[in-house]
Amino acid sequence: MLSGREEELKTIWENFQLTGYARPNSILREEVLDSWKRCRLANMDPCSKPNRRMLSGKELKERITKNSLLIDAASSILHIFTQSIDSSGFRFDLLDTDLFLLTQYGDKKSIEIAQKHGIFPGLCRQEAVSGTTAICLADEYKKPVQLVGPEHYNVNLHSLTCSSTPVFSSDGKYLGILSMSGDFSLFHKHTLGLVVAMSKIITLNLIEKEILKEQQMSKEYLNNIVNAISDGIIVIDDNNEIKTVNTVAEKLFNKKQTEIINTPVKNIFGENNVFSRVLKTKESINDTEVMLQTGDRTYRFISNIKNMEKQAGVIGILKPMSSAKSIIKNVCGLKAHYRFKDIIGESKKIRDAKILGKNAALVPTTTVLLQGESGTGKEIFAQAIHNESCFRNGPFVALNCAAVPGELVESELFGYEDGAFTGAKKSGRHGKFELAENGTIFLDEINSMSMAMQAKLLRVLQNKKIVRLGGNNEIEINARIICASNKDLWEQVKKGLFREDLFYRINVLTIDIPPLREIKEDIVLLADYFNRLKSRQFNVELEISQEVFELFCQYDWPGNIRELENVIERSMVIALGRQSHTIELQDVLNYRGISDFLNNLSTNADNNSTNTQVFNLSKMEMDAINGALSHSNNNLSQAAKMLGISRTTLYRKLKNHNLDCNIM
Repeated sequence: MLSGREEELKTIWENFQLTGYARPNSILREEVLDSWKRCRLANMDPCSKPNRRMLSGKELKERITKNSLLIDAASSILHIFTQSIDSSGFRFDLLDTDLFLLTQYGDKKSIEIAQKHGIFPGLCRQEAVSGTTAICLADEYKKPVQLVGPEHYNVNLHSLTCSSTPVFSSDGKYLGILSMSGDFSLFHKHTLGLVVAMSKIITLNLIEKEILKEQQMSKEYLNNIVNAISDGIIVIDDNNEIKTVNTVAEKLFNKKQTEIINTPVKNIFGENNVFSRVLKTKESINDTEVMLQTGDRTYRFISNIKNMEKQAGVIGILKPMSSAKSIIKNVCGLKAHYRFKDIIGESKKIRDAKILGKNAALVPTTTVLLQGESGTGKEIFAQAIHNESCFRNGPFVALNCAAVPGELVESELFGYEDGAFTGAKKSGRHGKFELAENGTIFLDEINSMSMAMQAKLLRVLQNKKIVRLGGNNEIEINARIICASNKDLWEQVKKGLFREDLFYRINVLTIDIPPLREIKEDIVLLADYFNRLKSRQFNVELEISQEVFELFCQYDWPGNIRELENVIERSMVIALGRQSHTIELQDVLNYRGISDFLNNLSTNADNNSTNTQVFNLSKMEMDAINGALSHSNNNLSQAAKMLGISRTTLYRKLKNHNLDCNIM
């Protein structure tokens, strides 16, 4: 039965439908009348079915996905609330900003009644379809609205009461409509207040979900950052339990996060582990080598383990030794620069040595012995083998055994621990074998190594493990070993100066590097190469005269390629000093080695006048002296200066060549 107010509203509605006229008053609100007018102007049939426009299943799914946050925020509270008012006859509808019904909440009976009248998710409740409703007015004015019975424009809705309110986000963005509907007999003015309160709770729920989402995103960002770091990361709480490990740490210890997280740290790394010590002492560790034992394996890292200031616990950053050594390689220049293509020479001996070197590079486990005089380029061959092998991306670490005092060779090769000897660094030091991890170690002049040190080296080559000086832990090594000797090790073994067992260990593949006097056909190539190299360095262009090339090919070069390079650079300086762009005999003859060589040849010439080589070289020197005397107008001092020798030496040479010494 209608109340007096509803009866009067019904009369106003009927008169409006007949005349199109009504006036707002205490019973008919102005916003309701304005909506009626819009409906009448649109020729809307007040007796038509209000539930005639529906979304397709696909369209509804898209809108539900788009409004998933709103639905989640509303569902968590409305499900609970509708259960508490079961059988009340009311239902809640949640609509998007276009007034399409997204989802319904209520007891089973109220939902069945709604769906019997065609009210399903996907239904359009816009004013142009359903006429005047609390839903469309709440949408229009963005405020709570309550309608009862005849206030609805469509007569099919006169049996209902509806309370609707807009729902907003935390920043005031309009998200949709929350509506509570039931039989008009259930009308109560406090219902609207309840709906408004529910919308506020939904907004608060949204805020909470946004905060949780931001926290989750922050956590994901943090996890991504932690997992993107190339070092292992482990976080321990104040209960000595592991709380965080990144993917790098998983791989380092070959354990999954599920095996590690929330596990006491002692179960993974033993009782006396570095994390527990730092947690107990509150003393952080910075850039220090640490060892961690898991099962029967020992892992070594360069580590930073710090106490967390705002949270009780420690965080450990573990850099694998291989990574640390890679950094050392790049910073300290532990690189091999030369390749086989950089080795100059077309002689058969050089070509054979290069072929052997390339073959050696293909078998990284084979120890190589390079034998050759000083200055023949043994290290260049070693670098070329390294760059051709599978260790090419690792460090190339060289040690000249003759350049290190005998008592220090062990610490240089194997490293040492804190306190190993007086003057040792507190943090200890890595040896050459450790620095060469996954690379190549080149031991030059191994023949100069003491017998005691040879025995220790033999043990390392056999076991592939080292022990630092002053330490107890064995450290596995993985490095290619190339040795070099400037003396014949066969002869050294026979003389008892080199251990026979070590010789057989390193003499797997021997490559003999020939001295320069045995590959004289390569001298012109080498001289031309060094001339071009030094010209670029000096930013000049110089040539070498044919006479100088001939002299170079006659000289024995006891210092080999190194000597040739130095002579060319020295001659360049002299040639530039006299403002010439050609290296002439006079720029070379003042070199002591060549000068002595020519003097010996001159002496031999007296005893063997048929020696063509002697004759040619002696003639070269005579031509150089005559040229200098001619340019200086026979001024002995100026000629000696041009030749780069002293006046006394020039006088002696004049006598050797039976030239007139009675000149200025």
